[in-house]
Amino acid sequence: MILKSKDSRQSDIQELNRLLNLKPTAKQRFLIERELKCLMSGERNEQNSAYYLDFSYKDSKNWAVIHDLRIEHRGRVAQIDHLIINRFLDVFVLESKNYYYGVKITEEGEFLVWDGKTYQAIESPYEQNQRHIEALRQAIVDRNLGPSRIGLAIPIRFRNIILVAPTSRLVKPSSSTFDLSCVIKADAFISFADKSVDKKSIIEAPKIIGSDTLREFSEKLVRLHRPATIDYAAKFGLSGVADRQAYEAPPVVAIQETPTSTPVYGTDENRPVCRNCRSENLTIVYGKYGYYFKCGECNGNTPIRVSCGKDGHNARIRKEGQKYFRECAECGSSTLYYVNK
Repeated sequence: MILKSKDSRQSDIQELNRLLNLKPTAKQRFLIERELKCLMSGERNEQNSAYYLDFSYKDSKNWAVIHDLRIEHRGRVAQIDHLIINRFLDVFVLESKNYYYGVKITEEGEFLVWDGKTYQAIESPYEQNQRHIEALRQAIVDRNLGPSRIGLAIPIRFRNIILVAPTSRLVKPSSSTFDLSCVIKADAFISFADKSVDKKSIIEAPKIIGSDTLREFSEKLVRLHRPATIDYAAKFGLSGVADRQAYEAPPVVAIQETPTSTPVYGTDENRPVCRNCRSENLTIVYGKYGYYFKCGECNGNTPIRVSCGKDGHNARIRKEGQKYFRECAECGSSTLYYVNK
């Protein structure tokens, strides 16, 4: 049974696109476009995870599904992507992550993501989700929301689960500081949850609650939901420019900006050429020393040098599919640089 679907973020997307029409500075534009890109990427990832859950549980009376649950309690905020509850009162708290290149977990429990060049440490989604669980647990206890039998509260077991996109690479060590089985591909969760039920012993049978009690308990949790409201204008320093003359800018999906000094290649004009044979049949590839052009005619290499046009700034190349962007963290600029054919 599905008791709550994901909240729509269309109003947030529209607001971010509106801010792009207020002539923000280059840095503000970069930050807004990055926020918009992350928002839309997160939307797609959570929708994909929700698809697998809804497909298996929408008609089930033994499982309750709650998407996008935001709880405020005792100064804590828990933003839970998916909550899955069964009649044993196993509460699976799912944190959905979309790591473009994949994620690697070390034996010390550290999470690393590959950025196309090297591994970068990130905040542990396991610890992040654990904080969500503690806020949820406290809210249930303080409000006495849990089911009971003959006046005694039935124990609730919380499960911390990290869902990774099915297309992402997942690298785990042989052992770690936490149970590595909790980090799984989104399309493998159903089998994981079914196996956890199959392992239940007969001793746990008296703990089973009825479908009506499961629904009642889940609906109580849904009523805790407090949608987030974000003042994006204030967040990006545009609160006082709402009345400025706006210019037309199309809704942004991929980051694009007029280049300052680095030309945009990958079109019929202004294409780079191989430094050896002068051929235009080039493809950007990644090697030991970073990105470079590989010639399809002579197999020679041509180095790539990018600049934002400002002295002292260190621009870099970022890959997105077949597109390559020139980005500068110092001035906040991002420009489409080249498109592989």
